Amino acid sequence: MTVRYAVVVYVVTAGLHGENLGADEQEVVLFSWLVVDLVNTKVVVVQQHLVKPRSFDVNENFLSDTCRSIFQLTEEAVKNGQALENVIEELDQFVKAKLDSEGSRNFCLVTDSQLHLRQVLHPEATKKNFSLPDYFCSFFDLRKEFRMFYHTDEILSIQDMLNYLAIEANESAEATNRHVQDMAKVIIRMVTDGK
Repeated sequence: MTVRYAVVVYVVTAGLHGENLGADEQEVVLFSWLVVDLVNTKVVVVQQHLVKPRSFDVNENFLSDTCRSIFQLTEEAVKNGQALENVIEELDQFVKAKLDSEGSRNFCLVTDSQLHLRQVLHPEATKKNFSLPDYFCSFFDLRKEFRMFYHTDEILSIQDMLNYLAIEANESAEATNRHVQDMAKVIIRMVTDGK
């Protein structure tokens, strides 16, 4: 089945990031998603949502130093975020209204490694007793797809992909939006190169 859209999903937890994302079982505090039109090779929507953890204490510093320094998050901003299930519902309503074509799925999820879904979103949804839409069970790991398409094992990050393709990183956006925008650049280049 050929899909028209790639829905890029990227999460930030209150704890560890990078290759350790989800290892400390901290809750999601930021959820970003972006849609790439694969036919017209362009980004059509970018969304970022602060997520309020259920288990935070108003008198406690619950964000890691990475959340504060790299992602520029504050406890006060996160405390005013939405519940994770509401953010997921908003994404689900969007894809059903805009990306499904006559009842058939016309999109696929894309992540930067499997950790965002398997180590973070699926376990957190289970703990909070809500269901993720079924399409969260099937996704493309951009790192894995990139390695297979360009026949290289040297790729360990989105920055490595950008360097390999000689694409400049998006320096104008804040960290999370920059990451999904850079992923979109890589996806668009792969489509252009024949993926």
